[in-house]
Amino acid sequence: MTEATAIQPAPNLMCQGVPVADTFAEAFPIVGARLVITAASEDWARTAGAEFCGFASSVIACDVEAAVERAVSPAESPDGRPGVSVLVFAFSREGLSKSVAARVGQCILRQQLLVLLQPWHVRIAEERDAVRL
Repeated sequence: MTEATAIQPAPNLMCQGVPVADTFAEAFPIVGARLVITAASEDWARTAGAEFCGFASSVIACDVEAAVERAVSPAESPDGRPGVSVLVFAFSREGLSKSVAARVGQCILRQQLLVLLQPWHVRIAEERDAVRL
């Protein structure tokens, strides 16, 4: 995509001080969780995050949507090791809990060099929180 064809924000469309590009988007009420996975090395942490997020690109015909949010430096992590933070989203708290437990059990806890630390549960995009443009 060239600079001339790149999607540009609409001239006067702003949401809470952020310019919004005039493109297609849709939203659903979902719940989410943020997990921090640490490992003996950055490579192991990235691999663990990728394994956890496997087959989670869309909640359509899948249990959750998940992605590695970012790398976590040893200075930021609770145990002083390199890691990644992972975001996971589902349509219900029950579905999220079951999927996170299954993915943690299959992808994280069976590996001796990985640690899952302190999940932070967050409420995401419930209808009463919707931003009106």
